[in-house]
Amino acid sequence: MTTSADVFNNSMSRWKTEQEHPWQKLKYKLVKANIAKHLKNGEQLQILDAGGGNGLDSLYFAEAGHSIHIVDYSKEMLVEANKLASAKKVENNFKIYHADIQEIESLFSNIKFDLILCHNVLQYVEDVSLLVKKLTDLLKSDGFISLISINRYSIPYQRAFLRGDLQTALAEIGTREHHGYLFDTTLINYSAEEIAEMLKQANATIESDYGIRNIYDYWGDNEQKSDPETQDQLEKIEFELTDKYPYKLLARYYQIIARKE
Repeated sequence: MTTSADVFNNSMSRWKTEQEHPWQKLKYKLVKANIAKHLKNGEQLQILDAGGGNGLDSLYFAEAGHSIHIVDYSKEMLVEANKLASAKKVENNFKIYHADIQEIESLFSNIKFDLILCHNVLQYVEDVSLLVKKLTDLLKSDGFISLISINRYSIPYQRAFLRGDLQTALAEIGTREHHGYLFDTTLINYSAEEIAEMLKQANATIESDYGIRNIYDYWGDNEQKSDPETQDQLEKIEFELTDKYPYKLLARYYQIIARKE
């Protein structure tokens, strides 16, 4: 079952705190760098941020002059997105839609996008393959989509190394379902290969897939990770490993970038 909007409405303050942590800042930095590899310099883009929450995935693009359309069903998340856009003085580049992304095709019957972001959404959606198809249909020919989600193969590693819970790590080997602490809800996870196959079925060509936080989530504790020198070392490792096989197979998150045929 798709996660209800109230789960996110009630977790706004916790999510804002999470976004300030070094591991989340590193994640945003990696993701932006990976997307930049596929875009041409100087083009002004129409960008859809599907399930964009409070907008941190797309605010950067609005600041660069691109037109952003952000869709989310959490009213609290969108209120915060509007505040961030106002603070950055990019309101004119930032259009906000309060809607369920599973009905996204009805919002944009006359618009096609150069780039679609769907980051950290798939694990909350009931029919992932249908959503992937709907999003791909909204792309221009040769437009790009960036999909990010939790890597199902990372579940036992995250339980063992980050949570220190070996019993749960053993029990969750091979599963795609686990309980997420941040939003206190059940998540359904996929592998990069599974999502890539859905994209291919939707007539999209896989350009690249990346691992996000290959080492970070399995090493050290939060105090160690907050040390600036350590942060710098971890960042260098993460940028080196993000596109490296087979290391990326065990990353906490994967990012797939595909192009519409």
